[in-house]
Amino acid sequence: MLHAFKRKFRTILQRCILLAILAAIFMLIVSYMNLEFCYKIMSQNSLTYMCKKYKNYEYSGTLCEELCANEQSFKSFKCPQADMGTIMFTAEKNGDVYAVKLARHIKDDLSWINSRGMQVYPKIENFHHIVKMHITLTYNVTLDDNMIKALVNQEIDKNNPQQMLNFWRLFKDNNYMMSKLYDEDSLFPTVLGSCGPYYATESLNILKTEQSLLQYISSDWHKRLKYALSLMEFVFKMDEMKPEPLRMCKMKISNFGVTGDKRIKYENAEHVYVETKIDKRLSDGSPCEEDADCNFHYCMGKCDTKTSTCNGVQQNNNLQIFCDKILKGGGLFPGLLASAKTPKNLMKMVKNCIDPSKFSNLHVAGRSYAPNTELALRLYNEMKRLHNVDSKEAVVGTN
Repeated sequence: MLHAFKRKFRTILQRCILLAILAAIFMLIVSYMNLEFCYKIMSQNSLTYMCKKYKNYEYSGTLCEELCANEQSFKSFKCPQADMGTIMFTAEKNGDVYAVKLARHIKDDLSWINSRGMQVYPKIENFHHIVKMHITLTYNVTLDDNMIKALVNQEIDKNNPQQMLNFWRLFKDNNYMMSKLYDEDSLFPTVLGSCGPYYATESLNILKTEQSLLQYISSDWHKRLKYALSLMEFVFKMDEMKPEPLRMCKMKISNFGVTGDKRIKYENAEHVYVETKIDKRLSDGSPCEEDADCNFHYCMGKCDTKTSTCNGVQQNNNLQIFCDKILKGGGLFPGLLASAKTPKNLMKMVKNCIDPSKFSNLHVAGRSYAPNTELALRLYNEMKRLHNVDSKEAVVGTN
């Protein structure tokens, strides 16, 4: 019987080793394919295509001149550190790293066919008005005519009005617009230039943390707590934006990064919206059976049981998403505070932050899963206290 058990154990062990080897080979193949895919997009598609369009006067913008007119000005073309869905490639110029991105495709067109069968585009003044109305309706931000002109940068050639469509594509790209509109607030990477639908932003140094089961016993808890405090301050900043708060319907540790002057920014603003915009989206009357049917990514909606339609404002907020996805996490990607060293009272606060609906004094009125200011400050102050205590102990330990 013992011999049979040993044989069975040896067979299981061999299978585990074989699976591990196959998994390692698979990961290497995937990594190689990603690198090859990125390289081809960068060298053969993106850059070559961009410069060809520029030479044919179909694209315009300062980035065209920088990348195409003086090809020696950039060097160190690389694949992105962050999600390839956002960044096409990075390149270095005078010590600064540019992250080149591509605005999303749009279905609507600015042009029309006249009675003579010719394609007609709006006059530049009308285009400015279209852009102004779009920004007002989408972001609740009203810009004067001079600011609109500065946003377009007057880079549209009157003899090549099709260039207008590429600018319109940029203005319909939420990632691009959030970076432009909130540039002074330092929330998202600064836009450094554009070329047709391509645009470049400053490259961020992505916050690197060990997101695996090993972190439960790791010794970098103090570093994680420091990250958590900095990111929480960023979340508070989003709530203080004017004319209304910004809501993050996706939030990932891997999208937070640091600029050269040590400011934290969020790499991908694709799923960031003004509060009224996301409230309107979540209460659009779509059919539903339960609240989860009304969710948009991490932003929670509410299903009206009487009408079986989505008919309610966002039920959570940035802090709830931060506590759930960044502090707690789950599965193979545990959050910053998912560690054996995290005090129980702090994790209890995090759990209350994730689900404050059971306590009337902990959530915002009308938004049952949105932690209120009192809970937010309690959580922040406790994290700050633990960080200060840990820092003092570290100093004492070195003396």
